[in-house]
Amino acid sequence: MQKLIRRLTTTAAILSAAVLVSPAQAASASIDFDAPGLTGLYFGGDSFSQAGFKMTVDFDSGTIDGAAALGGSAPSGNATQFYSQLNDGGLIIERADGSLFDVLGFDAAFLPLNPAATGATALVAAGVDGHGAAFGFGFLFSPSAGGAFPFGTYSSSFLTQIRMVEFFACSYDGVNLCRTPLMNNGQFAIDNIQTTFVPEPGALPLVALSLLGLGLSRRRSAR
Repeated sequence: MQKLIRRLTTTAAILSAAVLVSPAQAASASIDFDAPGLTGLYFGGDSFSQAGFKMTVDFDSGTIDGAAALGGSAPSGNATQFYSQLNDGGLIIERADGSLFDVLGFDAAFLPLNPAATGATALVAAGVDGHGAAFGFGFLFSPSAGGAFPFGTYSSSFLTQIRMVEFFACSYDGVNLCRTPLMNNGQFAIDNIQTTFVPEPGALPLVALSLLGLGLSRRRSAR
């Protein structure tokens, strides 16, 4: 019994010290859409999960597959599976347990119809933080010299401590986002979404206090 008490008390002290000395380590996860079970067509409202995240198709349909499945509209620069949003829909991403997370970066490409929309098109990341405040950022798609749209890598390290984020495509006139309707040409592909998840800051201290309390209770009972 005394050994158990000492072990509980020591464990509580170690956990408390870890919380005081350094912040909780962030767990990282990559949403890469590569699991074979994810391949297929998803309609608006459909959901699927990977790496502790829930993804929901907003409005129009989307697919998870390789570039060969898209034919002539497929972007270059990606040999693995990725998510393609068709027409003017979006992809909503949130943690399956409802916790906050960060989005550090992702790969994305524009998927033009034939003929493609005139003017510039941007990918918008609209986030909602832990207080319910909404904000958004635009990432301009850049075609290659031949007019094709290769995958590009985008940094989104300013999407921090968010409850959810939705990715969708939008027109850009050089000043304003989403002013001109894209008429089903808001298609994009996204892959390798890099995320981090930091546990709630109060979780470890509560565990430490619980263990310490149990140890003291056992000690008093043994007297």
